[in-house]
Amino acid sequence: MKRTNQVSSPKLLILMAKIPFFLKFNGSERAQVAEFAQIFIADSGEAIIEKEARDTCFYVLLSGQGRVCVDRGSEPVAMIAPGEIFGEVGFILNSPRSTWVLANQVCALLRIDQLLMNSLDVSARDKIKDQIIFKLAKTIVAYNAKS
Repeated sequence: MKRTNQVSSPKLLILMAKIPFFLKFNGSERAQVAEFAQIFIADSGEAIIEKEARDTCFYVLLSGQGRVCVDRGSEPVAMIAPGEIFGEVGFILNSPRSTWVLANQVCALLRIDQLLMNSLDVSARDKIKDQIIFKLAKTIVAYNAKS
């Protein structure tokens, strides 16, 4: 993946206003995130998250589509659409990644790491934490429904 500076802050703010993850953020909070945001581009087939890697970030998919696979060549266990977040468990636990996340097509991603989190006001950090909790709860409900 490559970091890009091709997305201007005003353009990122327009994108963020359309993404469910940021709907409860006010304009000032979105501006804070945009100011410190790191945008990455992943080419089709490229690994966004590598299984067993240890890093402390998660991603918001801005455009494109990704797939979650237990092994790099295996069938996907989940698909990731624009606006969804992934990698939040590694972000919280600082544990090795349990799956691969691969780009199905060119993807634009907003990376959220501890540096960005520490740069935000408490209200914006709390909203990010709320979104992570919501995602984890939805994952548990979906898992329980399959059992």
